Amino acid sequence: MNLPALSMRYRTIVIVLVSLLTLWGVFQYFNMPRREDPEYTVRTCTVTTAWPGVPASKVEELITYPLEKELDSIDDIDVIYSTTTVGLSTIFIDAEETTSKSDIANVWDKVRAEVAKVKMPEAGIVPMVNDEYGDTYIMLHAIYQVPPPDADEIPTANEYSLRELDIFAQKLRDEIRFVDGVAKADLYGVRQEAIYIETDAGNWSQLKLTTDKLQKLVEARNIVASGGDIDTEVGRFSLKPTGELDSVEQLKSIVVGSTSGTSYVSGQNENTPTNQSPVYLTDLGLNVIRDYQEPPPEISRFTSPKISRPSVIVAITMKTGANVTELCDNVRQLITRMQKIDRTLPPDLAVTAVSDQSVNVENKINGVVVNVMQAIVIVIVVVYLIVGFRSAFVMAANIPIVVFAALALLPSLGVDLEQISLASIIVALGLLVDNAVQVCDQSRTNQMLGMPPQKATILGSNQVSMAMLGGTLTTVSAFLPMLIGLIGTKKEYVYSLPVTLSVILAMSWILAMSFCSILAASFIRPPKDPLKPTAPLSWLATKIFSRSSKKQDPKNPIEEESNPFLDGFGKLAMGAIRFKFLTIGISVLLLMWAIMLPVSSQFFPRDLRDQFAVEVWLPENAAIEQTNQAAKEVERILQKLSPTVDPEGNTQQRILGMRTMVGSGGARWYLGRNPEARKPNYAEILVRTTNAQYTHNLALQLQRIAQTGDSKLGISPVSNARVIPRELAMGPPVDAPIALRIFASGVARPGFGDLNVLRTWADRISDVLRNHPSTWDIHDTTGVPGFEMRVEIDNDQSNLAGVTNLDVAQTLNAYFSGQYLTTFNEDDHQIPVYLRLPPNQRGSLTELDSAFVEGRKGKVPLESIAKLEPRWEPARIDRRDLNRMIEIRARVKEGVLANDIISDVLASEEMQTLQSELPAGFWIEIAGEKGESIESEEQMGLCMIISFLLIVLCLVFQYNGIVKPIIILATLPLALIGALPGLYFTDNPLGFMPQLGILSLFGIVLNTAIIFFEFADSTIHEAIKNSDNSGPIAGLTRNEFRGCLITTVKKRLLPIFLTTATTIGGLIPLALSGGPLWEGMAWCMIYGLAVATMLTLLVIPALFAIFVEVFRIRPVSFVSDLAE
Repeated sequence: MNLPALSMRYRTIVIVLVSLLTLWGVFQYFNMPRREDPEYTVRTCTVTTAWPGVPASKVEELITYPLEKELDSIDDIDVIYSTTTVGLSTIFIDAEETTSKSDIANVWDKVRAEVAKVKMPEAGIVPMVNDEYGDTYIMLHAIYQVPPPDADEIPTANEYSLRELDIFAQKLRDEIRFVDGVAKADLYGVRQEAIYIETDAGNWSQLKLTTDKLQKLVEARNIVASGGDIDTEVGRFSLKPTGELDSVEQLKSIVVGSTSGTSYVSGQNENTPTNQSPVYLTDLGLNVIRDYQEPPPEISRFTSPKISRPSVIVAITMKTGANVTELCDNVRQLITRMQKIDRTLPPDLAVTAVSDQSVNVENKINGVVVNVMQAIVIVIVVVYLIVGFRSAFVMAANIPIVVFAALALLPSLGVDLEQISLASIIVALGLLVDNAVQVCDQSRTNQMLGMPPQKATILGSNQVSMAMLGGTLTTVSAFLPMLIGLIGTKKEYVYSLPVTLSVILAMSWILAMSFCSILAASFIRPPKDPLKPTAPLSWLATKIFSRSSKKQDPKNPIEEESNPFLDGFGKLAMGAIRFKFLTIGISVLLLMWAIMLPVSSQFFPRDLRDQFAVEVWLPENAAIEQTNQAAKEVERILQKLSPTVDPEGNTQQRILGMRTMVGSGGARWYLGRNPEARKPNYAEILVRTTNAQYTHNLALQLQRIAQTGDSKLGISPVSNARVIPRELAMGPPVDAPIALRIFASGVARPGFGDLNVLRTWADRISDVLRNHPSTWDIHDTTGVPGFEMRVEIDNDQSNLAGVTNLDVAQTLNAYFSGQYLTTFNEDDHQIPVYLRLPPNQRGSLTELDSAFVEGRKGKVPLESIAKLEPRWEPARIDRRDLNRMIEIRARVKEGVLANDIISDVLASEEMQTLQSELPAGFWIEIAGEKGESIESEEQMGLCMIISFLLIVLCLVFQYNGIVKPIIILATLPLALIGALPGLYFTDNPLGFMPQLGILSLFGIVLNTAIIFFEFADSTIHEAIKNSDNSGPIAGLTRNEFRGCLITTVKKRLLPIFLTTATTIGGLIPLALSGGPLWEGMAWCMIYGLAVATMLTLLVIPALFAIFVEVFRIRPVSFVSDLAE
């Protein structure tokens, strides 16, 4: 099918169709779902099981290990890893990376089924499966109270309680749920209320009342049961006895006996007649208090440079396909309406966004759009400078049409508008320009031979159509294998890159054969005087070199256009052919030099964002209030670090606000960051800066000052806590940049390796990491052991006293943790009721000495049946793949890459010795960034193999031979000669995205080689037809054959140079201001293009000459059979 001729014939139809497609693309651009980063599936769920007060080793043995063993039978599970602490088991289950998004729910259903099979050690223990672990919240709003406008403090009488904050947060959450596009809205940091019946230990020991009897009394008074139904002649009636508690006062007035009947006062005869009067709960010295759960499971606080207030967090997730900017804007409008119009939120209640993904989405998309516009302008300017106004006009019209035509199709392929899909357009700019360049150049060349514009364009388009199609297919073949070789999150993260590039390149070829051909026939014209070029650079070169150039009588108009630059490069190509083995040798040496450069590697770079997290870690046995005090200390440091002086001398605040969550990581507010599970020794401070440019320096300052303090600012170092500022990294989550895992399988007892031996080897690995000068914060995940007070029960004495081991456990649990009695319902608000000791007795170990325990014969002193033995117990046990494990982690100092450090550590003599001394059943595994890099490199290696095979297949089909594809493929390594030095000289690591850049370079180099051979074929065949067949090379002499190669080089130098220049020009904005994710890739491609393109035009003729002149391969076999 002659597509250019058809397009010329039905040009009106083509123009209308292209216009409609472009308009649809513009519409799609403004209506496509917008995201900051590509959406990918977090294939992780958790199983959390609470068994309060039980040592970690016992929880591991009776809960964690049985659950892991059962879950391991699921085929779709990739990794199972767990953390067991005192009274809590948390198991993380990672599904196979090959599991599709639609099948994830089925995997979690299997997890629930397997969990249900495991018998728990006690009847009340219920494992909780959370399959929403990967949900990312696009907005976090902190709700807190602020002082009146004319005051610095909130009057005590006007201060909201934590319950009132919860009520306001529920109002906002309920309204937000109705906003279009909101998937769910959750609350974090809510302080759960509780009602405590408190008793003094001494008083309780004198009462006959026991916890079981008290629970029965309270439950009997607080009923919600139905009295049944009565069917009568007039209808059916339901009976509802009253009795449900509706106030704390009613709880206080529960009758526990009477003076004439049953009494729980010690020493009073139950049968002694007295004045008949009831005995209430409070008569027994029991105090009823409505308060908040102590200790709280988590504490939430909002801090600005001036205030710090308790808060509740409202977190919002987005439905798939929703527009994040529109959704967040609607939420902001809702909050404004509730505050200022409806006034359902009081004026002294602030609602502050501590995380707003729409701001980052807009900033990144706007930044990339600006880069795209800059790239388009640069491409047009470059084309104008090299080939003149007419070609530049065709390019200016062609580029946006191709881009918008591609955008019209991309949403149907599942591509959203995010930074990778947008930056893919920049990468594709130079590639899509190449097709238009070829069409315009051939149209112009044919018109110089005397053809009319339309015929010249049709013929020219057909002349380059197969070469352009082959180049397009080979370039697409370099990218599409990413959809095959990559799996899981990596595939989802870069999905839009190969799809966007492939659609743009395919659209570029189709439009080049149709719409661009119409434009070329209408606007491209040959120069009136070939000796006076109109393009600025050609005109300038002619002026500079005209005096030294000798004028020759041209044989045809094309040769008249020869300029000093083309002549100079032709001489260079002749030298490369003449000294062909030297040319190949130099290329090989350059390749070896490039490969040997010490280019660092990295998984993904850090994100340039107006947020960072601060992790505060205390020892494993720390209480949540200790963690809270350490977090407050860090907040005060950040408040002092916030002010900065701008160049004009004005003081500016660097911090907009902070959300502190003590006891857990709270909501997942960034896709690439896993929130910590509940831990009383952990706090996370989410810091939002006023400008992304402040983030890095502020994080570095905090890191230094938290360790050493600052006397000038009056800041002391934070003691007994690890303060870790963590800037956000792009790509899938990595817990620590440097991580090594040591496993113990357990020879005698599989799955339960010796923890003491494991700890010894973990400490040795920590010492190796600590000896490296570029590491800091060396620690392991298990921390320090916890302190346990073991109650050693004398079974003989306890049996005589009528006390069982269960009685002892339940009584002590009631005293110190609280015994659940019933639930108090206040409308839809449920409050648990507990029995416990008062705070002054719960916080002291001395109360154990005087404690009484309940048995069937009454209450007896604990010391009479048991003795107390303090000892150290593991506070945390980590497991992975059914084995005990300790992960040793470290962070890197500024300016150093984690992969470089871990490579040094693994190669060190200390580590080599350590690994050789490991006993049987122990082994070390690489984790962290290096572990992820190894996995991604393996997948990228598979991508490159598939790409190579597809490219070979395309070339074999195109040329129906083997030799020419071999020559073309031999040029692929030329891309590395420029790419690797580009990374080295710009100090960028070889990360995931630069690897994709190298794939792109392979496609461009292949395209250059294919176009070269297409015209070499034509030139050689024309020379053979016009020769006298006296030469040894298919009738050509050696000089004639080499002349054909030089002519081809000079013919294709301008369009190839133009493609290279426009691609480099399009990448420059990305390299200078594209952000950390794209800078390395852009510089890699810029250097690679600058070097590889020129080398290709020298190495291919040299290789061609070697095959023809040395191996005596006929050049006719290298070309299409044009003779027919």
